[in-house]
Amino acid sequence: MNSTGSTSTVSIPALLAQRPTAATLIADIQNGDLRVRTTAVQEAVLVGSSLIVPLGRVMAGSDPGAARAAMEALRRVAHHCARPRASAERRTAATELLKLISASFPRPVRAEALYLLGCVGGPQQVQAIAALLRDPALADDARMALQRIPGGAAARALRQSP
Repeated sequence: MNSTGSTSTVSIPALLAQRPTAATLIADIQNGDLRVRTTAVQEAVLVGSSLIVPLGRVMAGSDPGAARAAMEALRRVAHHCARPRASAERRTAATELLKLISASFPRPVRAEALYLLGCVGGPQQVQAIAALLRDPALADDARMALQRIPGGAAARALRQSP
């Protein structure tokens, strides 16, 4: 109830207008204010998988606080996309996470993306992950991701690995 004794309602369009965008969340994660960062991390799931690559870029940056906040936001987004009955979001998240395992990102970002691919990945990502089994810096991370992906494709990739 508001001060006049009546209940206050917020319209759906008003709520949608308040929904954060990828740009605003990235700016907030890079903000030095801890409360602003924390709120951005918590709201990351509202934007979803389109935030994955920008978060990877922040993780690769020089600000350790922003990198930690970006990693937590990335984890929240990926785990949210892995929830039951969200197969389309899961596939989109896996596709975006594959972009983070490219050599253009530093090892910590690539390792985190592999970990999360183990949570959301499927047969479509196995080949790209398996290619990293030959990379000494990422072989263990790739192996663990493949071990978490259900299905025969991941099992075959592991059996064929060096």
